[in-house]
Amino acid sequence: MAYDKTPHAVKPEEYGFPLKLKKRYDNFIGGEWVAPVKGEYYSNLTPITGEALCEVASSSKDDIELALDAAHAAKGAWGKTSVQERANLLLKVADRMEQNLELLANAETWDNGKPIRETSGADVPLAIDHFRYFASCVRAQEGGISEIDSETVAYHFHEPLGVVAQIIPWNFPLLMACWKMAPALAAGNCIVMKPAKLTPLSVLLLMDLLKDILPAG
Repeated sequence: MAYDKTPHAVKPEEYGFPLKLKKRYDNFIGGEWVAPVKGEYYSNLTPITGEALCEVASSSKDDIELALDAAHAAKGAWGKTSVQERANLLLKVADRMEQNLELLANAETWDNGKPIRETSGADVPLAIDHFRYFASCVRAQEGGISEIDSETVAYHFHEPLGVVAQIIPWNFPLLMACWKMAPALAAGNCIVMKPAKLTPLSVLLLMDLLKDILPAG
C-alpha cells in the first residue's frame, strides 16, 4: 500500500500533544533500524482525524527471515545470561518507560484512539509493571529434585526455548506487547514481534527508547 504523499499529514504537536514523529519508521532488527527488503511502506492513519501519522515498513517474508536470523544469532548469549542480569535489564526497561510515560501514552492515543486518561492512567502503567513483575518472578524461580522410587530421581530445571514469535493485537498495542515481551525476555528468549498493522506506533517508539538497553537481536 503506497503512502499518501500529500502535505496534509497530521502533526499531534499542533493539537497540543507532545508527540513529534519521524516521517518514516523501518523494522527494528538486530538492534538497528533496517529498511524493508522490498522498500515498501504504508500509511499509518490516526483514528482521531483519519489522516496519516507516518510511514511504516510494509514487511515481507524476506524481512521476517532477517529478523529470525538476528534473533537466532543472539539467542545463545542471551539465554546464558544469569537471572540477575535479566532481572536488572527488565527493571531498566521499566524505568525507561516510566521516564517516557507521557510520550508512550500520547502515541497510544493517537494511534489507537483511546482517551489519553486511559492510556496514561492504565495501559502504559500496567505495561511498565509487567517488566517489574517478571523481574521479580525470575529472581524467585527454583528448580527441584524428587525421588520417585528407589531407582528413579526426577529433577526440574529451567532453560529458554530460544526464539519466540509474538503477534500483537490492535486493541491493546503496547500493553499486550509488554505482556508478551517481559516473560519471554525474563526466561532468556529472543523475540520476533509483529505489531498490529493498524497500531504499530507505540511499539516502534518503545524500541527506539530501549535500543541502548536491549542486547542486539
